[in-house]
Amino acid sequence: MQSSHYGVSDPDGTWNENQSNAFNSLISLAKGQRDIVQAGEACLYERSKEVEEGDIASTEVQELVSEMLRIVKGRGVGLAAPQIGVKKRIFVMEDTEEGMSDESEEERERKKRYPFKAKVVINPVLIPIGDASAAFMEGCLSVQGYRALVRRHLKVKLKGVAPDGKPIDVDLTGWPARIAQHEMDHLNGVLYVDRMEKRTLRRVDKVNAPVPTEKHDEFGACASVGETATGGSYLSNKSAIAGAEDIETLTKKSKNRRRR
Repeated sequence: MQSSHYGVSDPDGTWNENQSNAFNSLISLAKGQRDIVQAGEACLYERSKEVEEGDIASTEVQELVSEMLRIVKGRGVGLAAPQIGVKKRIFVMEDTEEGMSDESEEERERKKRYPFKAKVVINPVLIPIGDASAAFMEGCLSVQGYRALVRRHLKVKLKGVAPDGKPIDVDLTGWPARIAQHEMDHLNGVLYVDRMEKRTLRRVDKVNAPVPTEKHDEFGACASVGETATGGSYLSNKSAIAGAEDIETLTKKSKNRRRR
């Protein structure tokens, strides 16, 4: 197992950054940070590469993680490395009380959204749990100014490696599960607009406008907002969510890393 002077992880992927590194991050922030790339950039449509086990503790990867955490704070709930032009299979996610302050308690409950501390996942694997799904409006820091209805698995198992080399194994439900699926898509060169319900794309200032209810002759009917017991065609393709042709191979590969 590797160690990191940058921080220490919990089994659920929560990343507890060292205070000394947090101070260094402020210094780095003053020097500037990478911009979030926008739709149209090639790196958003290409599959990212796994981080070699021996590179996880490297300064390059550790500082990349720190930079991603700085960028996402106050701007969103998740960020994948390709969104800042780095084709590595790393994503961070965090949701704060402040970030959801514009939503009512009823809306949060409906989405199963709650605050959680930053998680950092390297070489993630996502495995669906059950058949239930949920459709809610989604946005993206790389597609600024727009929202669309996207159906996702309601529950997933998230596995991977933390920046200190420790294994991550956690079950996610509701909004955290949605965030993880969204970020995993980025690592596979997929944007949420590739999965959105047709005819639901709208500007962010129109996010609460009604979803079309009439069945369209060409596109059919839109999904209903909220949870359902089943999912669509994307949700039936379990290899799509994991980002691999063979989930079992990826899972075994992850287990082999832990034994070393």
